[in-house]
Amino acid sequence: MTQPSIKKNFAYKSVLTLSTYLIAFVTFPYVSRVLGVERVGLVNFADNTIGYFLLFATMGVNILGVREIAAVKEDPERRARVFSNILGLNLMFTAVTLAVFLALVAAVPKLHQHAGLFYIGTAKILFSAFLVEWFFTGIEQFRYITLRSIAVKVLYVASVFLFVRRPEDYRLYFILTVGVVVVNALVNTAYVRRYVRIRRRDLSGTNYVRRNLLLGVYSIMSAMYLTFNVMFLGFVADDTQVGYYTTAFKLYTVILGFFTAFTNVMLPRMSTLLAGGEQERFHALIDRSFRAMCLFSIPMIVCSIILAPQIIHLLAGPGYEGAILPMRLIMPAVLPVGIAQVLAIQVLMPMKRDRALLTASILGAAVSLAINIALVPRMQSIGTALVLLGAETTVTIAYVTYTLRHGLTRLPFDAIGRNLLIALAPAAVCLACARGIAHPLLALGTALPCSVLVWAAICYRTGQLSGLLRFGKTK
Repeated sequence: MTQPSIKKNFAYKSVLTLSTYLIAFVTFPYVSRVLGVERVGLVNFADNTIGYFLLFATMGVNILGVREIAAVKEDPERRARVFSNILGLNLMFTAVTLAVFLALVAAVPKLHQHAGLFYIGTAKILFSAFLVEWFFTGIEQFRYITLRSIAVKVLYVASVFLFVRRPEDYRLYFILTVGVVVVNALVNTAYVRRYVRIRRRDLSGTNYVRRNLLLGVYSIMSAMYLTFNVMFLGFVADDTQVGYYTTAFKLYTVILGFFTAFTNVMLPRMSTLLAGGEQERFHALIDRSFRAMCLFSIPMIVCSIILAPQIIHLLAGPGYEGAILPMRLIMPAVLPVGIAQVLAIQVLMPMKRDRALLTASILGAAVSLAINIALVPRMQSIGTALVLLGAETTVTIAYVTYTLRHGLTRLPFDAIGRNLLIALAPAAVCLACARGIAHPLLALGTALPCSVLVWAAICYRTGQLSGLLRFGKTK
């Protein structure tokens, strides 16, 4: 099998990440205005609840599959056996999860009330088993993944604008959302036959159960303060509150996506440096990654808190004012999650400190559960925002403590204070625009370019940008 270019793979991954968020920002403002906050909240509640069950259906298969397929991709016989094993494992977990899910939809009043939506969602759980994206990632077919994903997303966007026209179309909107998974799964099932054949005798999947459980627990624990939050909020509050929180959460997910894309690109480089014994260059890249993360994240946090009313108006329109305070509470989590991304993916994973990752995720899940129970029934979407902030901060503290205690690397904490000072000037620009310009979109359109220019000028004068430009020169 021909080895693809790493540079091309990175390029395709970047295009895919950018297209995902671009399409979200194209469709969400339209959908939020057409459906309204209550129905947006209802659809997001159903989708996030189904997403949580998906974690049990996959149980870490996506991570396991990439690793195991990558190891045998040059051997057709072993590739077929491993593929069949992991597919069988996925089907086994999916069958059990579907049975439990359908039983709960029938038995739990909150779920049964919207049974129609959840029955539609069963297709997402079922077809996810046949998505086998882990296989194409393992053989590094990023070109195929990107082109197929973009084609399906374009079809999805066109369908949303053509068919979702009234508030009553929320079920149709959810069908289209689930349909993205179904179409991708069908295309993948047909295309995968070019590379592998299914061996029925190997479909038991028992060979990987033990190895998969650790990854599954890690995935489930990590999702406690992401997917589970929305599901819990949906149970203790109304759909409007879910709509507020999921709207407030949008910008955070975009920033998180870019952090993840950056750190995933850095992972193989860090692993190579460690394998080659290049400790000095390893630590230098950690230092630069940490500083780059602070350089971008801190001004974004400060400015987004100030401009939260204008951002919410842009994303969702009138009627979503209840999302402003949750957004202001969520955005500070960008800093701890940025630090966590650097430490987890650039330090702990290359060093194979899996138990540290699992321990931190369990701590985060425990804090998430405690704050959910204590605050969300009374504070609703505001409480859910505090859950996210508290859990992400806990995980980051656990990573930092472990890293420093074991002397794994140096962390330039001085970058936090320096960038807080740098952020004061663009923050002042944003505040002036927010208070001085009445129209929210005009205020936002003025504040963003002006604050970026002020920030860039200060960074240039203080030498921050020159340090960033040297980042890519570390080989």
